[in-house]
This record gives sequence, structure tokens and C-alpha cells, in this order.
Amino acid sequence: MKNPTFKRKEWLYAALSVVPALLLFLVFVYYPLIRTFIYALTDWNGYSKAFNWVGFDNFKKVFTEAENRKVFYNTVYFAVLSIAFGTFIQLTIAVICHQKFKGNKLAVTLIYLPAVISPIIVGLTWSSILQYTGLVNHYLEAWGLGTWSQDWLGDTAVVKNSLVIVNLWQYTGMGMIIFLSGMNSIPKEIHEAAMVDGAVRFRKFRSVTLPLLMPFITMNLIIGITGGLKVFELPFVMTNGGPANASKTVVMSIYENAFQYQRFGVASAIGIVFFLFIAAVTLIQLRITGDREVEY
Repeated sequence: MKNPTFKRKEWLYAALSVVPALLLFLVFVYYPLIRTFIYALTDWNGYSKAFNWVGFDNFKKVFTEAENRKVFYNTVYFAVLSIAFGTFIQLTIAVICHQKFKGNKLAVTLIYLPAVISPIIVGLTWSSILQYTGLVNHYLEAWGLGTWSQDWLGDTAVVKNSLVIVNLWQYTGMGMIIFLSGMNSIPKEIHEAAMVDGAVRFRKFRSVTLPLLMPFITMNLIIGITGGLKVFELPFVMTNGGPANASKTVVMSIYENAFQYQRFGVASAIGIVFFLFIAAVTLIQLRITGDREVEY
């Protein structure tokens, strides 16, 4: 039996070992969060020492100002389309690349490559491609499809879809790698047993592979939700939120309110509401996909 004094020392050493990490967490996570909530209750402009308490007026502006409602809609639209189409495309490509064929590894590498490129570089490159005099319209004209030419980044009806396509191009490889990892982790014996029971191709994928991939689908959805909702670089570089705020996102609105309009109180309120929204969506998604996970 251990000496009580020795047990207390063990507990003390364990507690002291987590103090540095806990302090860093408090300083860089909870303290800024508390300060953000305080700023959200004021009209602080970001640099003066004096500010007035305005209560929940800034939170009212989040829900009553037309621009705020528009940027929330733009952000949700972008995230939903990116996640829906992205998950389907990533899973489809992962299934194809999971098969053994010549050039398999090269294909996986090329598809994943855009994910390691800076979003700023991606945005600048695709801006030149999608502008009215860019390569897309040039080739449409060359192929006799000139009637399809349009201002992909200057038309309010298509600009969000253009950004979704660029986002899919960049991050499809990341989701594909996650799904490939999941498929490679499934024991071959399970597939062999399913084939013995008569499950082939699509039935085997639907009844065996897909349920076992749920933990990886959950992970991919979390990454997609957080990444899609906090998108900033692509619209900032490619459209600057235009035209007519048709592609402005919540994070861009926070940036503009804080650093262009010096409305740090409003920016903080938008940030808090957005944080709670992302947390709620993530929890709902975890509940839905978590209930469908199976063990092997």
C-alpha cells in the first residue's frame, strides 16, 4: 500500500505539470473570449481608452441590420453547398482511387496538391481565370459556347457558386485523403465475409463500407463545417465581398466592422453570435453522425 504522503506528492506533481498548459489556455482562449464579450456590450472603437456601455444594442444590430442577415445567408449558402457537393465528390473519388490501377498514387497526389497551396495564391490565380476576359470565357468562345460566357465574379447570381467551385477544387483532395484512410483501416476480412453473404459492389459499399466510414465522415464534416463557415481568404481576394455584398461572409463582416469602420463592439457581437451558431451546428452534426457510427 502506498504511503499517503507519497500519493499527495504524486498528485501535486501531476497538478503542477498541467499548470503551464492551463495558464496558456486561460490567457490565449478564455481571456480573449471574456474580453470579446465585454467589448460586445460597448461602443469601443478599437483604440481609445474611453467607451460607453450600450448593453445588448450590438447584438440587436446583428439580427436587425440587413447587411448582417445577408452575410449570414451568404456564409451558410457557401458552407452548405461546399459540404454537400464536397462530401459526395470526395467520397466518390476516394472509392475510385481505393481501387488498384496504374497511376493510382500519382492521381491521389495530384488531387491532394491544391490543398497545400495558400488560399491567397489560389484566389489570385482563379480570379484571373474567372474574370470576364479570363480563360474560362476564352475557351467557351473557342468551343462555340459563347452564349455561356458571363462575368463569373461580377454577377450576383453566380458569384457564390463560382467561389464554391474554387473551394471544391482546392479542398477535395483533403477530404479524399480522410476517406481513403478510413477505407484502408477496414479489415479485409469484413469485406470477404460480406461477399460470402452475397453483398457485392454497391450493396457491399452501402451495407458494409459506408457504416464503417462514419467516424471519418464525422471528422470530415466537422472540418467542412468549420472551414466553410469561417471562409475569408477566397471571397476577400477574389471579390472583396462583391458585387453588392453578394459574396461577403461573416468573417469578412467582422473584419470590416473592426478594422475599417472601427465598430469593435459590433464586430465582437457578430463574432459571439457566429461562434454560438457554429457550436450549435457542430453539436447537431455530431449527434446525427455519432448515432450512426459502428465499431469493428
